[in-house]
Amino acid sequence: MSAAGSGKTYDICRDALWKAKSGNRVLITTYTNRGVESVRKEIRLQNDGVLHPLIVVKTWLTFMMSDLIKPYQRYLTREIGGIKTFDFSQTYGFINYAKTGTKRKYITDGKKVRLNEGASLVCLLNSLSGGKVISRLEENYHTIFFDEIQDIAGDDIEIIRLLIKSSIGVVCCGDNKQATFSTHNAKKNKKKTGKNIWVFFRELEDSGLVEVECNLSSRRFNDQICCFANSIFPIGEPITTIMTKETAHDGVFLIDAADIHNYYATYYPQILRYDKKTEAYGYFAVNFGACKGETFERVMIIPNGPIKNFIINGTALTSPEKYYVAVTRAKYSMAIVLENMPNTLNGYEEVLIKCGETCIRALKYIARNL
Repeated sequence: MSAAGSGKTYDICRDALWKAKSGNRVLITTYTNRGVESVRKEIRLQNDGVLHPLIVVKTWLTFMMSDLIKPYQRYLTREIGGIKTFDFSQTYGFINYAKTGTKRKYITDGKKVRLNEGASLVCLLNSLSGGKVISRLEENYHTIFFDEIQDIAGDDIEIIRLLIKSSIGVVCCGDNKQATFSTHNAKKNKKKTGKNIWVFFRELEDSGLVEVECNLSSRRFNDQICCFANSIFPIGEPITTIMTKETAHDGVFLIDAADIHNYYATYYPQILRYDKKTEAYGYFAVNFGACKGETFERVMIIPNGPIKNFIINGTALTSPEKYYVAVTRAKYSMAIVLENMPNTLNGYEEVLIKCGETCIRALKYIARNL
């Protein structure tokens, strides 16, 4: 259980390399393609610029299809081969009335696995094959690392449960406050997956199957950003930070939209926005959800309605996960752009920020209760 910026990916790659250099084949899996690239980048950084031949890196869905479904699909389809990919067309709004255990429940007429039934199909194939799905993994991998474990949903936890009971070493890392994605649209196990994933692992810990370790201390950002992140997501244990490096421009600032260009030309922040509907003022911007796992020197956030109301009126965010991801990306400074910025605001103090030959007025967040 790790805080944003605590070094989850670094630690996974370090441990994977240690096992691989001892002659063990390991798998690292995470949900997104961006996450896979982040893992591969970190392995290269720790391994003289090259990937290791005994470390396999796959997305969760690729892992499910290539390692868990395809090798044993014949136990349901009576065919060898045929299934190639997942069907995403019925992920939302489709009610599957097919009988559990029948081919039609899991596979479309086009020989694609229904995304929402993928994890259930894995468990079925393992049962029909007498446990061969998991035993094959035991032969192929010494250890499996799961990064961003909070992204799994529904019956995905049953796959994790099977692996934990196997001879394979299993390491899962994640931050439930960053549950911005979901492997599929699951109705089952919502109280044990996604942002509630630690409920599942605490149950396993009570049964003596796993050990849960907490690292709620970040290495990424300063105490001002840390305090602001805790205010964004006040539920659960607050995070702390051990990052103490200072620059001439540190903290969380509110700036007027009219000053964006001067600020950007001086500090070159990475611009983050909620989604493509949010105005980016002509700059390249990354959506909140897509920046998960990234670290930037400085960021500029273009807020949407909910975070504006949070800042101006103190209105709590009903779904703070994406906002929490966004505000935990920067090391040193975060500028939040406001139209018609107020003269004063509770919890902020007026400051001047030097931008080239001029200074712009800003409101700086006053960090408290660290």
